[in-house]
Amino acid sequence: MPSLDRRSFLQLGLGVTVLGAVGTACSPATPAAKKQDARTFTIYWNAGHGYQAYKEVIDQFGKDHDLQMNWQKFQWPDLTTKLTADFRSGNVPDLVEEVSAGTGTQYGLAGNVLALDEFAAADQAFGFPGDFIDQAVVARQYEGKTYSIPLHLTANGLVFYNKELVDKPPTTWEEFLETAKATTKDKVSGTALNADASYSAPFYSQQKVDFSQVAGKQFMMPADGARTALQYMQDLIFTHKVSPAPVATTDYSGPQKLFSAKRAAMFVSGPWDIGPIRQGSPDIDLGLAVPLTGSVQASSMAGAGLMIPAKARDPKLSWELLTKLTAVKTELAATKEAGMSMPRKSWAADPAVAADPDLGTIAKALAVVAKQDVALSASGKAAQIAELWKKAYQQMIIQHAPVEQTLADFRKQAGAAL
Repeated sequence: MPSLDRRSFLQLGLGVTVLGAVGTACSPATPAAKKQDARTFTIYWNAGHGYQAYKEVIDQFGKDHDLQMNWQKFQWPDLTTKLTADFRSGNVPDLVEEVSAGTGTQYGLAGNVLALDEFAAADQAFGFPGDFIDQAVVARQYEGKTYSIPLHLTANGLVFYNKELVDKPPTTWEEFLETAKATTKDKVSGTALNADASYSAPFYSQQKVDFSQVAGKQFMMPADGARTALQYMQDLIFTHKVSPAPVATTDYSGPQKLFSAKRAAMFVSGPWDIGPIRQGSPDIDLGLAVPLTGSVQASSMAGAGLMIPAKARDPKLSWELLTKLTAVKTELAATKEAGMSMPRKSWAADPAVAADPDLGTIAKALAVVAKQDVALSASGKAAQIAELWKKAYQQMIIQHAPVEQTLADFRKQAGAAL
């Protein structure tokens, strides 16, 4: 897919397929919390997205409606675990941030979250779907129903680098390895891989590997490309020793923290890590480069949305807050604060966005996003299979398990799960 320049990205509405990175699956359910007071409004949110821009909207909403706002923040796996337990108990939150586009579809088809089309149709001022980049909407729809509203629109696969350590950002796998070797010295690693399995997606996408082909019950195919991608990642740690072995955790910010502490010269991630670096380590001269090229240049689509549980106490109230959190004014404030890229066309057309060079780099990453198999979310098995992939990935990347055999085991287990 040809790269789009920033002007094309802004004017053409970013015509790329947006299907979300593979989300982290749930762990065994935990006991549900006690029922809340009727005047309490509960929101489940990702811990990394607790921006001041959102806090101000939530606080004002509470004042306007005389509500006690209970804004709970989780790492993604913990949010999924808590939400799963709540769905079983029937004591659900009022609004939830979804891990990826397919999450809302999966929950919606199971009857756990609402289709939002009637709300949107009755709220013309909100501008849905017309003001949202088309494929960010399509990725959240199944058989004519929309189960979540896009909150962020991002791409995983950007190369973050410290300009004091890296003169010229790498563009290929070979250059990435060469640069990582050159910057690995003393207490600094050339790069840092992530323990979160979704961060493998840019690498296997750069070998033209499909995570799933549900129709044929196949995963991580073609096999040669999958082996090449995961072997490359494993070798960065155990052969070339340019990355520390990740530590198994629910926190995906490990590489960013190493980079911010000046203990890693580069890492691969998405726009969500721009804000923490700028705010926590303003002395770092941060560089942001387009995704690497393996056999092809590719990134993986990421970006959360908002969904309303089917048993929310006042869905109309939940919808009202949803519209305020995804309003263009709020989007622009969150972008200014954290560098996050957003799904509204009116956000993309704003002069402040057009003038930001980092957003131009993000636009190029979005233009080479790899297509995902939407049928995986609709199958109802996405969470189970993501858990299997998490286990396989961590065996290869943390425990140094043989790549080919581990991938073969994963394929067998995932196929059986379908």
